[in-house]
Amino acid sequence: MATSSAPAGTGGVNSALQAAPRWRREPYVVFFPLGIAAAWAGIGHWLAYALAQTAHYGAIFHSMAQVEGFLLCFAVGFLFTMIPRRTGSAPPAAWEMVVCLAAPVTTVVAAWYQWWMLSQVGWLAVCVVLVAFVLRRFLSASSQRRPPNSFVWIPMALAMGLGGALLTGAYGAFGESYRWLHDVGRGLLLQGVFISLILGVGGLALPMMTRGVAPPDTTANTADRLARFGHLLAAAVLVASFFVQATSSVMVALWMRAGVVTVVLLVGAELWRPPLPAGWNRRSIWVSGWLLPIGFVIAALFPANFQAGLHVSFIGGFALLTLAVSTHVVLGHCGYSSMLVGRPWQVATIAILTLAAMVARAMMEFDYSHRLHWMACAAVFFMAATGVWVVFLLPKMLSPVE
Repeated sequence: MATSSAPAGTGGVNSALQAAPRWRREPYVVFFPLGIAAAWAGIGHWLAYALAQTAHYGAIFHSMAQVEGFLLCFAVGFLFTMIPRRTGSAPPAAWEMVVCLAAPVTTVVAAWYQWWMLSQVGWLAVCVVLVAFVLRRFLSASSQRRPPNSFVWIPMALAMGLGGALLTGAYGAFGESYRWLHDVGRGLLLQGVFISLILGVGGLALPMMTRGVAPPDTTANTADRLARFGHLLAAAVLVASFFVQATSSVMVALWMRAGVVTVVLLVGAELWRPPLPAGWNRRSIWVSGWLLPIGFVIAALFPANFQAGLHVSFIGGFALLTLAVSTHVVLGHCGYSSMLVGRPWQVATIAILTLAAMVARAMMEFDYSHRLHWMACAAVFFMAATGVWVVFLLPKMLSPVE
């Protein structure tokens, strides 16, 4: 079985990492397929509803399966794989793996049965485990590398996850007049966490995966301190946007989000630079990075149909970026790096089908009379995209090149 050497820009490989079983040494091999299963659960339910195979319209279940199931699994798989290599530290412990594997399953199943409090127990467990995992490795004196400045977004993302989970249920203790706290919590959970993870990890991953350029480690000099302060200020604006949306203006909140995402990606990740060398997966990553702020701009421009713009960010930004980055990870770690600068038809198909799902989901907001038609199309396109991902990459994960 192949073991991957440390990519450019990472620390040396720890002996404990080398000796660990593959499911802990390369956690993406179990988390990525679990994420696809969660996506199919959330999308399959909408397809069944659109085709009149069920009368239950589980909008909250769909959101939680996609965000706290699909996206969470891919995020954990990526962080558990990347951080030990970046820092030259040990892999996640078996108990950390088990907790983070069981939590998304618990969340999705509990959401299906509308056991809302239980569904958030799994989310909270993952947030706590990830916070400890990230901080121990980056703050340890034995860490071989320090994170880039953008990584201050990662603990902020997990803090938003903790705060959002608490706010979604805590408002009940204060009476119905505080229901807006529930809305703030949902915004933090469904948008804030993954915006922050993309902005945090994107400062490292986007330059490396699109241009092969690793950003420098953070230092104690004045410029880096100002950069970290700028990221923290942007995170504060992002959090404030959810309070603004819940209490005063959806449009202002969306412009705040669009501004934060655009500035951080342009300045921190230098998204304005085109991908080099050529390669369709690199271009998919680059395009999805642009669609994240573009979606919020569209939402702000059309506040009456802002969900359409949000789903440009969700599907074209979050989902396509997730599928493209995970493709990069699998091909790079399993001995197929040559495909990263090539043009595999599967990569193009995944991107086209995901973008088709994005357009169909946006049309649900503009063509309400045919809403179920567009819902079915969006579900079919996205399930087809993830199906191609599975057929293309699962065999490579199971049988990496020696």
